[in-house]
Amino acid sequence: MNDQIRRMNVFSYNDLQEIVKQNVRGGEGEVRCRDYIGADPDGLPFNAFGLNEMQPGATIPEHCHADSAEFYFVVSGKGIGCHKGRRFAVGPGDGWLCRIGETHGILNTEVPGQVLSFVSVFFKK
Repeated sequence: MNDQIRRMNVFSYNDLQEIVKQNVRGGEGEVRCRDYIGADPDGLPFNAFGLNEMQPGATIPEHCHADSAEFYFVVSGKGIGCHKGRRFAVGPGDGWLCRIGETHGILNTEVPGQVLSFVSVFFKK
C-alpha cells in the first residue's frame, strides 16, 4: 500500500499483516487475524477493530475482559455464538455486544470445512 493511501486511512485486506493464533483463549484450532485499526488510533473510542477468520473446527471459548467491551459481527459462515452462558446459532449479518465483564465466545463447529469470518471491535472502558 502506498504512503498516500495509508495517510487517507484506506486499508486493503491483502496489505494487512496476518497474525495466526493457535488455541485462542484455550480453545481449539487456528484463527487468522488482521487488525484494521489498532490500539487507540487518534483517541477513537475503541481499542481495536479486526477481521478474524476461524479455520474449520476452531473455537474461542467463553471468556471475559475486565477492561473493555467487545462486539462480534459475523461476516461469513455459520457458527455458534456464546454470551453469558447462552449458546445460539449465528450467521452472516448477526452480531452481539459483550459488555465489560460479560462472558462471550464463538465456535466454528457447525459446518465441516467452513471458514467462519467475523469482525471484533473492542471498546474502551
